Amino acid sequence: MRPRCLVYASYSFNGHGPSESCASIVAHFPEELSTDLFIARARKPMPPNVRTHEAVPPLVRELPWRFIRKRADVAVARRFAAALRKHDPASTVVYMWPGAPLWLIREARRLGFPVVREMINSTIAAAGLILDAAYEALNMPPAHLATARAIEDETRELHEYDFVFASNPEVEASLERLGIRRDQILPTSFGWTSDKFNRSEPEPRLERGVRALFVGSIGVRKGVPELLDAWRDAGVDGELVLVGNVEAAIAELVDRQTEDGRVRLTGHVRDVGAKYRSADIFVFPTLEEGGPQVTYEAAGCGLPIITTPMGAARLVEDGCSGIVVAPGSREQLAAALRTLANDPGLRGRYGEAARARAGAFDYRHVGLARGRQSHILRNASPGKLQPFAEHPRKTSGQMPLWRCSRKIGGYTPSEKWGNQGLGRLS
Repeated sequence: MRPRCLVYASYSFNGHGPSESCASIVAHFPEELSTDLFIARARKPMPPNVRTHEAVPPLVRELPWRFIRKRADVAVARRFAAALRKHDPASTVVYMWPGAPLWLIREARRLGFPVVREMINSTIAAAGLILDAAYEALNMPPAHLATARAIEDETRELHEYDFVFASNPEVEASLERLGIRRDQILPTSFGWTSDKFNRSEPEPRLERGVRALFVGSIGVRKGVPELLDAWRDAGVDGELVLVGNVEAAIAELVDRQTEDGRVRLTGHVRDVGAKYRSADIFVFPTLEEGGPQVTYEAAGCGLPIITTPMGAARLVEDGCSGIVVAPGSREQLAAALRTLANDPGLRGRYGEAARARAGAFDYRHVGLARGRQSHILRNASPGKLQPFAEHPRKTSGQMPLWRCSRKIGGYTPSEKWGNQGLGRLS
């Protein structure tokens, strides 16, 4: 019987955020894996290899998402529950993105389906501690969604799953702190779509100095207050370009830092590839993440990267493809900026290493890996499955030629699945 994957993702698929990641992953599932994707609505073309089930009625789909989200969640859950009753647990795995109701997870497990959950970021419990400390350090009241209720709800939900996909070692650690067993945590990654950047051309820039680039939400969670201080302290000849929308809590702080012309805001841009290709350094000092797409994109465009363990995305290795600094450390961040700004040769070496590494994280590889992992779970149980990160690392031949001294986090999509002779699914 042909293996099947039922995917729960109660989103408005608009080409951004988690819905974009989900669509990019399932678009590259192995062709032997029959995939059904249950969503609220599609605002963009969906992958042709996937049967997409939109739960929101056609006449309602055009309404603003904030008005229909709660009812959409109910509709997706009901439709997914009906699908569970039509398929054979012996040949089907259930793959859930965040937000599934407890009754639906329990129903899938009661019927005998192996159920795996995608982690977009670290656990809300871990994020809450990190963000509370970050806002407190800035003498600001917390302005995030990691509330006690959200932590309680997610913690209860995570303990319902057979397995959990974790996109970086920090996410793995956050799950273990909640009591999720090591053999239930499956190392994965997110990725990027290289084709999106084929036509991007560098934009005009200053004739002198370096350009450091940040892309993302310009806020506390992404480490922007520390970045602004570090840029000032580094005294680098050049400009820092911030691409994204500014969090209201730090808008005044950002405005003050842009007064001298060394920091420039662009807001949201359509062609972020042009920003990558006109920069010298990508800096992303995030405090809490999963597998940030911007890290893969910047690496794919050949930029050396300054980031934190959360932002490294299993791609950046300190001293090989970039510099990894401690989260919240203005001193380390300023030193890293000076190091790369003052050494064009080092920037070039790190950038080429990052570019070579990024190829393995194209969604064509990431989706194939996730699909094959999902397939394998059909015949696994939490007590029997060997953790993927403990598998021997050298079964796929020699290391690639970018001279990194070790693999990042024990996982690379194309190495882990593309070269180990798994063959066709059965």
